[in-house]
Amino acid sequence: MKSTRDTYNARIAEIDFYFAALKQLDDKPIQSFGSSVEPVEKFKQDGFLKILKANALLMIYNLVESTVINGVEEIYDKLKSKGATYSTVRKEIQDIWFSYKFGQVYDQQAHFKSYRNKALEIVNSIMTGETIELNRNALPVSGNLDADEIRKFCNGHGISFTPDSSCKGGERLKDVRAKRNELAHGTLSFADCGRDYTLLDLNDIKDQTYVFLSGLLDGMKKYYDNEDYLMTGTSQE
Repeated sequence: MKSTRDTYNARIAEIDFYFAALKQLDDKPIQSFGSSVEPVEKFKQDGFLKILKANALLMIYNLVESTVINGVEEIYDKLKSKGATYSTVRKEIQDIWFSYKFGQVYDQQAHFKSYRNKALEIVNSIMTGETIELNRNALPVSGNLDADEIRKFCNGHGISFTPDSSCKGGERLKDVRAKRNELAHGTLSFADCGRDYTLLDLNDIKDQTYVFLSGLLDGMKKYYDNEDYLMTGTSQE
């Protein structure tokens, strides 16, 4: 899981840099642009800083989604490289693969012949022991990830993880997801969103997210290293 962890660390560094810049802006009022007048004490309440705060929530959500997707994609890549087949993977992976393959029929003009041909393709793949292939399109992720959804997602793959209790079960991720969707769909302005958060709030959200995702990555790594995607009693060695 080195690739996923490396990407995760790079994004954390980016977020930490952003938060450091936010703190400087919040702590020190600045002079008006192009003016030599005294510092504008009301800058802290300026819409620009509120927008920057709202954007911090988007960065945190993007970290969450990219970590989940990159981690599972790396597991899928290992499935393929190991030549895992339908009969050797655990039931959760079988179900994901079947749903993914059958769902492809909706990319065609859906009628009886399409369903029949897809069913025959799936049966033939299972019978001949073709290697399982999954990718990002098999992941039911579209702006809907919070702690509960991540647990469901992991349970759906047979991945178990226990983040440190300091993140309080990742409870703040629910707010991050909700704000991300409101901002993405235009139902909430960036300035209105940022008005609701102090830097202390945002740092708490960020820190809880880091702890939660660290636990998730540990669980994914164990699943990956131990080849827990395989059916009990099987081996690809």
